[in-house]
Order: sequence, then C-alpha cells, then structure tokens
Amino acid sequence: MRSKLTLVTATALLAAFQAQAQDSAWYVTARLGAATQASQTLSFTGSGGAATGSLRYGPGLLSGAAVGRELGAGWRVEGEFVYQSTGMDRAPFSSPGPAGKGNHAATSLALNVLREFDLVGRPSVRTYLGLGVARLTEVDIDFESAGQPEQSFSTSGTGWQVLAGARYDLGARWFVDAGVRWLHGPRLRMSGEGATAGAVDARFRPWALTAGIGRRF
Repeated sequence: MRSKLTLVTATALLAAFQAQAQDSAWYVTARLGAATQASQTLSFTGSGGAATGSLRYGPGLLSGAAVGRELGAGWRVEGEFVYQSTGMDRAPFSSPGPAGKGNHAATSLALNVLREFDLVGRPSVRTYLGLGVARLTEVDIDFESAGQPEQSFSTSGTGWQVLAGARYDLGARWFVDAGVRWLHGPRLRMSGEGATAGAVDARFRPWALTAGIGRRF
C-alpha cells in the first residue's frame, strides 16, 4: 500500500512539475538589431567660443537582453539592458568644436510593460505593443579625426520608449521575436571626458529594427 501511495505521489508531483514547466511565466530574450536616428542640430560650447551645425546619422548597432514575466491576459513586464549606437559621417561644426567622423551611442536600463494581441488567429504567433521607461546610464558622442586624439563627450539621463513586434513559438520553451522600437531621449549636455574640453548639446532618439531569440524557464 505504501509503495503504491509513493508511486501515485511521485507521479502527481512529476505531472505538476511538467505542467509548471510548460506554463512557465518567466523568460529571457537576447536581441540584435540595426539603429539610426533623424538628423538634428548640435551645439558646442567651449573656452574658444560656441558653434552649431546640422548632423546626419548613418546606420548603427543595437544589442541587448531582457528578463521578463508573463502576467496573464496578454500582459507581460520585462527589464532590459540595451546598447544602441548610430554612426556619424562627420562633425557638423566649424572651428571651434570637435572635428572628424564618429558615433553617438547610449547604454540604457529599461522597464517595459507590453500587451499582446492575437491578430493572426494562431496561438503560436503573438503581436505586441509596449511602453517603457529607460534610464540612459551613459550617453556619449565621439569624434575622430586623422592625426588627432579622439574627443569624447558623455552624460546620463532618463527617457521613454515605444515597442511593437511579434513573437513566434518554436515549441514549449523557445521562441523568436522581431520588432521595431523608438527611444525618446531628452536634449542633454554632454561634457568632455579626460583631456577633451567643452560640451556638446544633443538629443539621443534612435529607432531600431530588432530580431531576437528567447527561452522560457
């Protein structure tokens, strides 16, 4: 009798564990993508005076990871770390001001709330919209000119972001994700680092196309 009871209990516990594993609410996602941002007017101030100029951006990179939890009823919340960079063809300033090519980049920690929708009528495909608050832990802009040391300016700030995309389940645990996002950062004054003097005023507002892979656990 005891052996039968032990077997029944073990079977029930195994079934409960398997059900919980299949319905796991926690997940991790790794993302890569391409980022850029619209042209803008930058301002430089230094001991030699002030200058302004219009800057056009080229393509850059997004990479990051998120840990999230599904709350039910189509809602989920996640925390993420992301690095985004956008290329610059040349500095927009005439003298005074930094010269050369470079990049405008930021690292951020964000808390996102997302809502899923069944737009295609398939349980394995879920489209979503999301809104997040982001702490820009470091925003920097770097300029490189031949024969000159790199000039780097940086600061930190707070912004918000909008996300949209779709997920496709590869099985009970694995899924892939494709999306688009836009980060709205405020106009910030970035101070020179090290031997770099002066400050650059600019906003960091990239949009990006992303692809990711995730796993529930």
